[in-house]
Amino acid sequence: METTIEAITPHRKRTIAAVPTAVIAAVVVGDVASTIIAAIAHGAGVSHAFPPLQFATYTALIVLAVIVGSLGWQLVRSRATNPSRLLTRLVPLVLLLSFVPDILVGINKSETATTWGGVIALMAMHIVVATAAVGSYLHFLPVRSTNVRRDS
Repeated sequence: METTIEAITPHRKRTIAAVPTAVIAAVVVGDVASTIIAAIAHGAGVSHAFPPLQFATYTALIVLAVIVGSLGWQLVRSRATNPSRLLTRLVPLVLLLSFVPDILVGINKSETATTWGGVIALMAMHIVVATAAVGSYLHFLPVRSTNVRRDS
């Protein structure tokens, strides 16, 4: 016997304010967490001269990343056959790819006062910002439910 079970997601009426609200929430949480990471890194000896760990620099990049991420999230939500499944694969892939520039900075020492401690702090920032963004998107921009088949 075959049954169909529909995954249940909270019903949230989509409003014009949902996308900017999701972006603002993710930016605030990501920025606070990144500021804590930067403070820990500086306390551990990473130079304040390392530009990527300066507040204005990482805040601007967080805003840009969260906006681009929300556009990608919206694209997947609106066009994918199974957005939840695609996002489960796409988000970790994008996060891993985001480490590439950081690793290149570490290898090339292309920024003033580059150390591997600073690079690791940047990578930690990517993780907390991605986590904040995905959490915010899931809350404010939930993916539609999909049908799951189970054999009984």
